[in-house]
Amino acid sequence: MKHICWILLVSLFSIEIFTQMGMASKESTVKTTSQALPPSENYRGPSFRLTSALGAQTLLTKPGGSLSIEEHQGALNIEPMKSPTKAFLYSALVPGSGQLYIGAKRGYLQIAAEAGLLAAYFITRSSAQDLREDYREHVRNHVIFEGPTKFDDWDPIEDFEHATLYDNWHNVYTDNNGEPLERVGKWYWEDRKAFKDENRKIHDSPQREVAYQLRMDANDKFQAAKTFLGIAILNHVVSAIDARIAAKSYNRKQNSLGLDLQTSVSPHNVESRLVLQRRF
Repeated sequence: MKHICWILLVSLFSIEIFTQMGMASKESTVKTTSQALPPSENYRGPSFRLTSALGAQTLLTKPGGSLSIEEHQGALNIEPMKSPTKAFLYSALVPGSGQLYIGAKRGYLQIAAEAGLLAAYFITRSSAQDLREDYREHVRNHVIFEGPTKFDDWDPIEDFEHATLYDNWHNVYTDNNGEPLERVGKWYWEDRKAFKDENRKIHDSPQREVAYQLRMDANDKFQAAKTFLGIAILNHVVSAIDARIAAKSYNRKQNSLGLDLQTSVSPHNVESRLVLQRRF
């Protein structure tokens, strides 16, 4: 019970020192030491040796319960605690940056992964856009109109896609009771001119098949680009969570508490020492 009271007293004493010197927010470590205390005629009780940003201090008890401070050493080089919130936000913005903030080198791998995923997304999307323009250009070059309709009147997505599925305007999408939709007009693929007025169930225009394959390739590229983007977003989430967990783990390692009761025997007296090890 007596030892516990001394531990609480020393903890309060250390906090008071930090408060008076404006260092309450700084972190320090308590370092275990095995140096024997010099013999003292006045020393008759347990001692506490604290090593912190203020230096090494030996607290001795004198008869009557009073305290004295002896032996001061130079300040230590202290690593600061890491904020889990900052680590989370850093990696949420740039995956890997939160890991680097706490000193974890795996952050470089996550940054490299982010760069690779974004590069893959933009390259794949650009390729998809080129293929989409290629199939639309192929439609413009090989589809013939009867009447004043122009491609400028077509819906850039719906009507061009329908053109890659059928040999002419006779289909469920553009045939309105035997007449084409006004914006679509009467059209047919040039290599199937002989069947331009027939509602055929077999659509075998080679030119149309080329356009269709280009459109399918474009769709596949767009899907791949979405996948890369989704993985990149997931990388942000996973990296942020990992950084927060890693920061807490880092702080737990730095924030340790230990007690060690040491006794030394000399020709003059027997000395007991209770070493408090704490990072705060």
